[in-house]
Amino acid sequence: MGERANLTAEPSRPRLRAVRDVPADTAELGGLSTFTIEDFLAMPVTQQGAPVVVAGKQHLDRRVRWLHVIELVDTQGLLQGGELILATGIAFPQAPEEIAQYVDALADQGIAGLAIELGRRFATVPPAMVRACNRRHVPLIAFHREVPFVKMTEAAHSIILMGQRRLLQVTAAAHERFTELTSAEAPMEDLVTAAAELAGGQVVFANLMHQVLALHEPDGETEQLLNRWNRKAFTLTKAFGTQVDKADHTVVTPVEVRGRQRGRLVLFSTGPPDRAQVTVIERAAVALGMLLLLQDDDVVVANAHRTVLESIISGRSGGVEAMHARAAALGRPTRGRYYLPVVVVSAGRDLRWVVNRALDETRLDGLAAQVGPDRWGALLLLKTEQFEQAVSAFAACVLELCRGVGIDRPVVARGGLVSALADVRHSVAEAVDVALASRVAGSPRNRKDVYAIEDVKLRGLLYTLRNDSRLQAFVERMLGPLLHRDTLDGGGDWVRTLGVYLRFQGNKSLTAQELGVSRPTLYERLGRIQRLLRVDLDDPEWSTSLYAAIMVVEATAADSPALPQKRRESL
Repeated sequence: MGERANLTAEPSRPRLRAVRDVPADTAELGGLSTFTIEDFLAMPVTQQGAPVVVAGKQHLDRRVRWLHVIELVDTQGLLQGGELILATGIAFPQAPEEIAQYVDALADQGIAGLAIELGRRFATVPPAMVRACNRRHVPLIAFHREVPFVKMTEAAHSIILMGQRRLLQVTAAAHERFTELTSAEAPMEDLVTAAAELAGGQVVFANLMHQVLALHEPDGETEQLLNRWNRKAFTLTKAFGTQVDKADHTVVTPVEVRGRQRGRLVLFSTGPPDRAQVTVIERAAVALGMLLLLQDDDVVVANAHRTVLESIISGRSGGVEAMHARAAALGRPTRGRYYLPVVVVSAGRDLRWVVNRALDETRLDGLAAQVGPDRWGALLLLKTEQFEQAVSAFAACVLELCRGVGIDRPVVARGGLVSALADVRHSVAEAVDVALASRVAGSPRNRKDVYAIEDVKLRGLLYTLRNDSRLQAFVERMLGPLLHRDTLDGGGDWVRTLGVYLRFQGNKSLTAQELGVSRPTLYERLGRIQRLLRVDLDDPEWSTSLYAAIMVVEATAADSPALPQKRRESL
């Protein structure tokens, strides 16, 4: 992180932060100031003196802490570093070697630059002074017209003080914001968003493989930002500390964890970055480092995949082209692919690692994320329309991984194959409905590795209509007395008994075996059910109606816990 120096500090020591194109022995001597020699030259009062830069032109971006008018040759102990020296040269030495010694003494004290007024002592700038300033990387300015130095210092100091005030305000705001986010264990996306808002620009966080893990663009121009990032990524080299590129309007700072670099945080500004923006980005990098302290690289990338998939499902990422660009920047190109959503449902177990590992072991391109409570999704990115082999291999791998660690067999379901990224959200919704409806699809002996919409038949239709008040009223009419009896018995078995009996199409032997009761007990239960419902179970229409109502009850049970309403609407 960049250091803050007060106005009376000793000349700055070498910083951890490297400033682009500024030699290490003179970098960062401007302290809190964001005022540069370039800014000084642009002031109207400075222009009145007809200034000409005669040396050190490549260092005009150096920050100026203060303007100091001094004619003394011996300045030892009078300067603190970062000053722009104003002089008429009236007391300057004449000999070239003495002029060189004078410049060396100023450079050793860390001045920002030297400006002399011609006419009183020198008609032209001494060549020895030009050579010495170039050798010591000191900007040298010559005024060809007389201008009161007091007006220059008043104008410059006013700007410097206002800049210092803004920097202190931004620094305090950044400290407060990132401390609050870190304490709340905010996700990576929130930290990057805060950095962009505080710095007033676009921000990208990428790992060392140039995969974009998080980004924020205030104007929603994701594609343009990622194009800019791709151009910048090719120019990045391993460097120590923060790199400020005023020509490219960027700030690049490393994100480190325990001395090991884990990525880079990049600010894209609308103009040359100032000190306040650099401070914000460096503070954000520290917050990201704290977040990554307990996360390995695989978890970080998996979280980025989740963010991209959630954006695709919700459709709130700035359009199709923006989604393509975001996925490509993460190393998962989606353009020109076919998309097949797969949903895995398992109650009470975190299957995130299972889904990600299944993608790796089957060598399938895809994005994975949790799509609801107890539900994990994978979006397979296929190059052809032939998906059967790919989805079968993925489902088999998921089931095998679960079996290997003692996790109950999950339900795996797929949506329809789509060729447009905008249609993925509808296919994901279909896969979720199929998965939840298939959780009660029948006997374990008839389970499939992967379910599709055609496998759930009437059960799938009833599941999609489960929240319809007319269907709920139908269930109440058909099964009301049995549901009431189960409630009175504290979790009775009446509805389940009827459901198993109807599923086995009236076969009493198989029903008794499935329920684990004797046949006489089953006969007694069935007789009581018929009396409670006042129906004839041998009547085909009654049997069909009752079984449909039971499938609705089972679908409702499978839907608990349900997707939050907002998430369901987004799907």
